[in-house]
Amino acid sequence: MKHSAKNYCLLLLVIVMILFLGYYRDFVFKTVNSLIQSIDYEALYVTPPSLKFLDQYTKGTLTNIKWLLTFLFSLAYLMVALAAIRIIFNRRKYSLIMIGVYAVVMLLCGLFMILGAAFEGLSDRMYEFARYLMGMVQSPIILMIMIPAFKLSGSEPNNITN
Repeated sequence: MKHSAKNYCLLLLVIVMILFLGYYRDFVFKTVNSLIQSIDYEALYVTPPSLKFLDQYTKGTLTNIKWLLTFLFSLAYLMVALAAIRIIFNRRKYSLIMIGVYAVVMLLCGLFMILGAAFEGLSDRMYEFARYLMGMVQSPIILMIMIPAFKLSGSEPNNITN
């Protein structure tokens, strides 16, 4: 890829999206968690106006919403990572590798959750590890690992830094 103002602007947009996703994910999950705690402890929690619609849900529904949000934010981070990989490398192979990495990490999370449910003594440890891994797919960590890995592979002649 040639140096171009357009590519640098697109990379800046990707960085802004990563920052926005991180902030918004934290905001939404903290709100849902606070609502769940307010139900558990029968405490008053004033929901931010933009998420006021969540007040109507039960604890079980809020927990299910968290699962859905986990999947959606993971997908959003994958989309941003794919955009970054396309801008920097413009190689379909690297995009497929990125999708594969996200899929493997998410499958591992599912496996750890299933193992934790199957073996009662391991439940907390497996859940904790699965949450740690899911944190990776809901952040720019995988992208931050894969960009240097692709650079070090040495097979990319047309990248933004040439």
